[in-house]
Amino acid sequence: MKILTTSTGTQSLKIIARKGSQPLTLTLIDKNTRVESIIPVSPVTNDGYTILYGSFELKENATYSMIVSNNDGILYKDTVYCTDQTDYNKFDLHKDEYITEDSRSNQFIVL
Repeated sequence: MKILTTSTGTQSLKIIARKGSQPLTLTLIDKNTRVESIIPVSPVTNDGYTILYGSFELKENATYSMIVSNNDGILYKDTVYCTDQTDYNKFDLHKDEYITEDSRSNQFIVL
């Protein structure tokens, strides 16, 4: 999962693409509204990584599906989460989402 901010400047995403041919297209799909945005990016390859520079307009606390593709097909897929929070140690994406069930004792009888 990649973490981006809502700032309106140029941001970067570091990926390892399946192939290295250009031009690359970055598609972000909002997981709640299913709105698709195609974003122009400037790719730079460095030590086997591809760094995508672009301007992203994202909503706070939103999750996006990210697809990087070119004329040959899909090169990379991931999830992007947007937050302006910088204290990542205290941040919990799934807080209060899972409920544990404690009504059973996990005991069994062997006959």
